[in-house]
Amino acid sequence: MTYPFALLSELRDAANEHGYRIGPEEAAGWIFFRSASAPAEIGLAAASSSGPFFLSVMHQGVARTLDAPRASPCAKGHAAAFVFATRDDLHAGVQAVYRLSVSLPNFPLEKYEKAVAGIGDTEGERAQKFRIGQNIFRDALMEYWNGRCPLSGISSSDLLRASHMMPWARCETDAQRLDVHNGLLLSALWDAAFDAGLVTFDDDGKALTSPRLESAAHEALVLKGSPRLVLRDEHRPYLAYHRNHVWIRA
Repeated sequence: MTYPFALLSELRDAANEHGYRIGPEEAAGWIFFRSASAPAEIGLAAASSSGPFFLSVMHQGVARTLDAPRASPCAKGHAAAFVFATRDDLHAGVQAVYRLSVSLPNFPLEKYEKAVAGIGDTEGERAQKFRIGQNIFRDALMEYWNGRCPLSGISSSDLLRASHMMPWARCETDAQRLDVHNGLLLSALWDAAFDAGLVTFDDDGKALTSPRLESAAHEALVLKGSPRLVLRDEHRPYLAYHRNHVWIRA
């Protein structure tokens, strides 16, 4: 199906105005959009300019939580689809999906708990749980940060690392360990500097350096041109921990 320009513009506006500005990509009657700050893509469709309108979501937590009438089928690879009678209803639905997508950090925890159910507590089994948790956390960060280091722009998965603000071993609960707001998706050099306490970030996302960061590393990180992180309130307590307990101030 090829959408008329006016209807395609309406669907694009519904996505763009509520945080989904990457796209559109069209397949099987759906128009797909992604966000740089929210995990998972959405798909939009419409029967006509007067509706009804359809919204397909990939995020399983959102699919379980969104309060809207269900539609069938959803886009391939997605968790659920919803129907909206009017354009305003569609806008409200997309806005709700965005809000839920960035405020449901319990989804990685639920996935982890299912994956480790039945695994014991021997030394080897604890190591197995650690690997499972790290993989789930990385996958969640890949979605949250749209598969790209927000500082370097690198998107090669082999060069990206899941960086904890509050280190895994210092977290008191699995919920903290697997909270996407406790993590950054960083390129390898940024990750090494962050993990070593040679760089951190203030509450506005600006990079702060340690006096121990050598000039060559400073240049390699391109700190002068690095953008600010786009943060939510949920990130800030974890970043405060990193500044107070990991960052080397002097």
